[in-house]
Amino acid sequence: MRTVVLRVVALALLLLLSLVGVIAVRTMQRVPDTVVYFVKDEGTTFTLEGVNRRLGRQDPSERAAAQVAALARGPTADEAARGLHSSVPADTALLGASFAGGTLTLDLSVAFERGGGTAAMLGRLNQLFYTLTQPADVSAIRLQLAGEPVTVFSADGLLVDDPWVRGERTGLPVW
Repeated sequence: MRTVVLRVVALALLLLLSLVGVIAVRTMQRVPDTVVYFVKDEGTTFTLEGVNRRLGRQDPSERAAAQVAALARGPTADEAARGLHSSVPADTALLGASFAGGTLTLDLSVAFERGGGTAAMLGRLNQLFYTLTQPADVSAIRLQLAGEPVTVFSADGLLVDDPWVRGERTGLPVW
């Protein structure tokens, strides 16, 4: 009789451990693994506000595609109700990405540069830079449009570092 009770208890513990494992795995699948930055209009200035997203474990080049797509899709309805918006055009596409030595080289479609206004263009660049340079494996970005390196962005003549280095910037920008 005692052997039967021990077997039942052991089976119950095994089932309980299996259940805990399944719950842990499902929870980890929903935990955000990146931050996507959207623009917030503060009245007289603009800032960035990060929102958590779950994009899945990917190498930096694959993750860049998901991050650019998230920026192009824009904020959720709840985030938009909080005053967040994306300056990245909805038709922006990632043409290619490569990662070496902590630097992500990103080739975007020319749609990324379409539009105008210095504030919108600064927002667009800031959103891209701050979103792509986290998690911490990406320390710098090199930007290309349709295969051409970018050092001056848009008709507004905004200078873009080559490469943009995250460690050289403290805090989020205000413009």
